[in-house]
Parts: sequence; C-alpha cells; structure tokens
Amino acid sequence: MDFIRKPNYDYSQTLWMKMFLAEPDFENNRSKVYITFRQALEMINVMDNLTQGIRKIVYLVGWQGLGHDDCYPEMEEVNEYLKEPGDKSAREALWNLFEEAKKYNTVVSFHGNLADAYSATPCSPELIKTNSVLKNSDGKPAVIEIFNGRDAYKVSYKGYYESGLFRKNWDRFCEVTPVREAGTVHLDNFCIAQNMNPYTSVEEENEARNRMLDYIISLGIDVTTEYTYRELELRSDSPEHPINKYYRAQGREIPESDWRNAPLHTLGRIPASWWTSNITAQECMEIPPSLYSGHLTDSKQLAVFYGAMHGEDLWMRKSNDPKDWAGEFLYQFCTLQLPYFYLNRHKRLELVTEDEGYIVKFSDGIVSDGIESNITRNGITIKDGDDVLLPLDKENTVFVAYSKNGRKGGWNIPDAEFEKAAVSEITIDGNKAAGEAIISDGRINLDIKPGQAFVIEKLG
Repeated sequence: MDFIRKPNYDYSQTLWMKMFLAEPDFENNRSKVYITFRQALEMINVMDNLTQGIRKIVYLVGWQGLGHDDCYPEMEEVNEYLKEPGDKSAREALWNLFEEAKKYNTVVSFHGNLADAYSATPCSPELIKTNSVLKNSDGKPAVIEIFNGRDAYKVSYKGYYESGLFRKNWDRFCEVTPVREAGTVHLDNFCIAQNMNPYTSVEEENEARNRMLDYIISLGIDVTTEYTYRELELRSDSPEHPINKYYRAQGREIPESDWRNAPLHTLGRIPASWWTSNITAQECMEIPPSLYSGHLTDSKQLAVFYGAMHGEDLWMRKSNDPKDWAGEFLYQFCTLQLPYFYLNRHKRLELVTEDEGYIVKFSDGIVSDGIESNITRNGITIKDGDDVLLPLDKENTVFVAYSKNGRKGGWNIPDAEFEKAAVSEITIDGNKAAGEAIISDGRINLDIKPGQAFVIEKLG
C-alpha cells in the first residue's frame, strides 16, 4: 500500500452515528423532513448528556438537494427545507449547526455517495460523455435500476477520476460545507462496479477508488463508509444484486469465487465502516480496531467483539423527541458501545470457536464470552447480559453502570483504583447527583432501577 495516514479520529474510541434528516418527495417537488438542523442540535445536546461528554461524530443524512439519495454524485446544494423561520438560508443554518454542536463535544459531518448517479443530476450528460458511468457492451449508459422514478446509474471510478469531474465536484462540496473543518465524511455504498464499454477490471476500478480516497485524505478528511470492500472480478454481494444482473445482461459469465479470496482493498484508507460484513472472526483478531472498526454484521462476531451503535435506525423508528428515544439510546450505548470501547483498549490474544459462538481472550485477564453475553476480568464478572459496570475513559476514573431489568446490591468494579466515588444518575437533562459511594475490595453497592444508568466518578 502506497498511502497510509493516521486518521484524525480513533473510531474505536469515538461514538459515530448517522442522523436521517429528510428524504425526497419528488411527486410534490419538495422534501419530507423528519429532523431540521435546529432539532438536530437539540438532539445532539441530549446525546451529550447521556454519553457524559465523550467525543461524538454525527453524519447528516438527507442534508442535500431534497433529501437522502438526491443529487449524487454531486453534493453542493443544501436542503432548503431543513432551515426554520428566522434562518437566513439553509447553508447558514447548516454551518451554525456545525459550530454549535462543538459545545456538545460533537463533530457534525455529512453522508454522501460517490457510487451512484441519477439522470436528473446536472452533471449527468458530462458523466455519460466521459465514461464516468457504467455503459452496456453497446456503449449506451446502463440503467442499473429505477430509483425514486429516475434512471439510476453506477459510477465508473476510473472514468470519474481520470476525467477530472471527481475533483471538480468534490472541491465544490468542500466550499459549500464545513467538511474539511469536520475532518471526516461518510461515503455510502462505495462498492466497485465494472464498466463494459470501455471495459474496466476490478484492479483498475480499485486503483481509481484509491486515488479518490487519497485526494480526500490529502485534504485532511477521514473517510468512513458503509461496507467492507474486497471485490472480485464480475462479482457483487448477491446474485440478485443489480450489479450482478447488469453483468449477466452483458452475457458475462460470473466466475465461481468467494469474498474470502479477495484482499481488504481499502484497509489503511478507510478506518471505519457501518456494516463490516465480508470479514472473518480471525481477521477481527488480527486487525487492530484502531486501524479498522465498525458495527459487525455477523451476529456471533458482534456478540463477542461488540460494535458501533447505529443511531439512525433508532430515530427513524422512534421520533426526534428525546422522551421517545432516550431510553433505547441509553440501552444501546451502555450494552453495545461501552463494552466496545472497553474491549478495544486491550489486545486481542486468542479466539475460541464454539458451535454457538465465540469466546475471545484479551490482555489484562479480560475474557469476552459471546455465548453467555458476559465479560470478565481475571474471573470477575463486569458485564453480565444487560447488567453493565465498565469504565468510560482510558484512565479508569469514570465508570458507567446500567441495568435493563434493575439490580440492587453489590457490583464488581475491579478496574477502579480509588476508594471514594461521586454517584450521579444519567438523565436527558444532565447528571442528577445521587450521593457518594465507597469502593471496597473491588466492589460497590448500587440500587439501579430498570433502564436506569449511573455515572461513578473518582473523588479525591
């Protein structure tokens, strides 16, 4: 690999999520809004209270055009429907959100897409002219699917990069938004698709994708994305995937092969992905989470390594009112994200494979049992199903305790090297003091009601 740069953020110790703001209503030529920029800031404030001010990244989905999956691969028109009365413009409201979110330890950035293009996109004629979208064997643009009533194309990275259109569009995106200031961006579905006329190979498309990534990284921007990318010639994830149908329609024979035979093409360039499918448990052992992390798609892997919480699906199922989503958010943060942070601070030493799942041994006597859903340190249980008491920080001075069903009495806290602690209840409005507690012989007494969480902080 000829290009590796340390990312701006350690995604294995950062809470990064997507927030779905809006989607297009093309029939009425407007945007269907779920969360405005101002409402997003209010939600970020609550998240900061629930997560004790840790570093967070929120990628806005549907911030452009009329909402999610509009305009791509161009990203330069801020969604006007996301401003509110009193806002001079949507762009000003967006920049204000970016600045104000800093008060809540949150970096606001953007969800984008460089893999898809639409017939209604202003640069569509130029994309077709420069072979920047896939073409059938006869040279005509390949309509991969009809999406939101529009012809949808796939981008040929080789054509898009070599034509100069990529840099032209990306530079404009950087002018309109604070993406360079954010230092991170999320690019969805950055999969390779091969062109038929002129024919491009996986290697050529991967090389062009790498050059695109290198340019973005050279501007000081990390790239996170949707999947783990290890493509093979004339293959996609599923036989029913539109790309596979496109290949077959050209009379191409799909070779028999398995993703395990392909390299991790973007390792070192993309530090985090949402759906880390196409990765084995042994590779999870070998690849440090600081180099590549994310939400593990395989349920057995997720049960033992844990993973990044998504955020977006929670708000889409609930609402933007914290009273609707705060309880579920706190549950996911304490039982999924908190163990993820903790385990990622320790070296992965040994993988034990059972029929029911995995057990992983870490440094410092830590064992994560994905079958029993518990974590122990030197034989002492510190996570038992949905009862959790783990350190939030690397220095082990701040701990979070949570119980889904409620628990009263003694809790193990072996990582605490202090004897006196301040205890506060975590609420959407901030911490509520609940007194002090003594830690003796690695134990602390707590009375936690169902769905309640406490923060335990070192005193003295």
